[in-house]
Amino acid sequence: MKIGLHTISYAGLFYDGPGLTLEEQIERAAAYGFESVEVMAKRPVASPFEMDADRCARCRDLAAEKGLSMDFIAGYVDLGRPDPVDRERELVWAKETFRMTRDLGGKYCRVYAGGERIYDDAPVWDQWDWCIEGLKTLVPVAKDFGVQMALEIHTGTAQTVAAMVDMLQEIDDPSVVVVLDPPLLALHNEDVTEAYQTIRPLADIVHAHICDHVHRPAWITYRSMVGLGAQHTDYIYTVPIGEGVVDIIGFMRVAHADGFDGSLAVEVCTPFHFNHKRPTIEDVDRIVTEGVKWLKAKRAEIVGS
Repeated sequence: MKIGLHTISYAGLFYDGPGLTLEEQIERAAAYGFESVEVMAKRPVASPFEMDADRCARCRDLAAEKGLSMDFIAGYVDLGRPDPVDRERELVWAKETFRMTRDLGGKYCRVYAGGERIYDDAPVWDQWDWCIEGLKTLVPVAKDFGVQMALEIHTGTAQTVAAMVDMLQEIDDPSVVVVLDPPLLALHNEDVTEAYQTIRPLADIVHAHICDHVHRPAWITYRSMVGLGAQHTDYIYTVPIGEGVVDIIGFMRVAHADGFDGSLAVEVCTPFHFNHKRPTIEDVDRIVTEGVKWLKAKRAEIVGS
């Protein structure tokens, strides 16, 4: 298994400072000891709209020169949108992302299994059906470009292992593979070994995102009622990889036993802070550099090399 960098980490979304381009992040990943790069397929990193064949070739050559694989492209396709015209646009966006994946020399393109989020203005079962319809439409498109769709359990209608199982069975195509993330499994209190072993008979598991967190005392919103109302919100706090509750070692063990040869991609992809201060790019540097060292050390213990 390879240790990779998800380029969303330096997209400028969760720290105070500008986002870095794919070219800049390839250089950074090599300097920090990563072995692969996961490409965020939107601005400011690598929007399909801006990544023509020539730029893709230059990025592909740069990654090869730096000794980095670039097999996995993270698409941002939301097939659960209630407006049918929006869903048509998403299909075009997906097609362009598949094209970019091919031009970058990638093997897999991530598509959110159940859409990007759950919409309040449509029944959940309708959103599920729209996602299934869209995914079935996209399977032959991905094949035409020579890439495979990688479905990810995420924040839409397919948030659990059981939902992923149902979705894979409905799609019923062996070319579809899976991204399985230990941090998301932890949020749903799903055992990583059981999750891996449940999904694996239905699809290859080719990639995983890695970060870590702890649960801090709940955030409380107070309301004046006849008395006092208190709404409790679970407080998820980002910590360095290996210091939280995510069972990363368990995932590495079950993946290694299965012959997993994809990447464990370190990601900084949620709001975070240190001591209530606005994070900087240097804070991201600290998380990812400590993360790659920790993952390499644990891989050596598990794999034996």
